[in-house]
Amino acid sequence: MSILVLTLHADPTIQPGAEEGGGTHMYVNEVMNLLIYKQVPALFITRKASFGPALFEYDMVSLSRIKIGPEKQWDKTNLINLEKKINDLIESQITNRSFQPSLIHSIYWYSGRAAMHLSNKLEIPFIHTIISNGLRKRKSGYLVSSQQIEEEKRIFDNASLLISISNEEKNDVVKYYDVDPIKIRVIGRGVDNLFLSELYTENGTLIPRTKPNVK
Repeated sequence: MSILVLTLHADPTIQPGAEEGGGTHMYVNEVMNLLIYKQVPALFITRKASFGPALFEYDMVSLSRIKIGPEKQWDKTNLINLEKKINDLIESQITNRSFQPSLIHSIYWYSGRAAMHLSNKLEIPFIHTIISNGLRKRKSGYLVSSQQIEEEKRIFDNASLLISISNEEKNDVVKYYDVDPIKIRVIGRGVDNLFLSELYTENGTLIPRTKPNVK
């Protein structure tokens, strides 16, 4: 098996606490480490969200950071209108590296949309990690585009398997998106030790915890 992992929402090279670095970045990082350990051929494709190399290679696993928007913290809702550019860049990476995936794994809906496109084109299955869903956010008071919710419904319907981090999220997807619960696997998501201590600047000043800006 060779796996193409699409993670446009989270760059695994970004450290926790650095700008927008958080749980999803660590989740992707740990998936990458697992595949390296298991010696599974894989190509990770993410948005280049910080300065540094565009390509990392670890034995049978590679990470390609494609340039979409600025190399810094950026409003990722901009990805909504860049579907064709994203698809073209991903296809170019696959072709240039002569990578032939047998499975696609997408993380969050921006990536799920691209995975769905490639799944149809390459005629291979894709699985999808949900992370969060738009209808639950909307019901919690956040502004969420109808396009996101419509795309999520298509992704959930077309994915071969859905991965959820909690039973609550699984229940949301079953209730709000009418997805068969048999299709969803709850894996949980542990809290990395880096999140269990206070964060400090280089000068030793405590960085106050703030409520994240959910997009």
